[in-house]
Amino acid sequence: MHGSLSENSTEVMNHASAGQPAINAAQQFVVVKAPVARVYEHWSRIEDLPRFITSLREVRRIDDTHFSYTWHPNGEDKQGIFQIVLQIPGRRIAWRTMSNGFMSGVVSFEPRSGPETEVTLKVRSIFDPPSLSRRVEEYLSNFKRLVETEGTAP
Repeated sequence: MHGSLSENSTEVMNHASAGQPAINAAQQFVVVKAPVARVYEHWSRIEDLPRFITSLREVRRIDDTHFSYTWHPNGEDKQGIFQIVLQIPGRRIAWRTMSNGFMSGVVSFEPRSGPETEVTLKVRSIFDPPSLSRRVEEYLSNFKRLVETEGTAP
């Protein structure tokens, strides 16, 4: 379906050590009606992530690659630090948490025909697969709405 979210492609990864929660993975994509440069620019404003990642309350820059965050996953605020481990302008951003070590992800931007961009989000987390997949789908829907509604406004 053009412009809609992909089918659920959640998979369970068995990387759990004794006593450790399993690490699960989810991947979704969405087509945003905007050029790749604008779409990438919206996502790369890391401090603005809480505008579409609803569990995040606040993100603050520590340095060029490290950010502190407050999130509200299950009714209580938690804090942590994540690091941008790869940034290819206009193409890809990858990150991992430093404090809890239970989440990592990558977002990719692929130009489509016309002024459209395919955004693919892959996340690895301790959240159970159905919950993780729902969250990834929600974040992408929110992001699509944000970019398409705001147009070129910063």
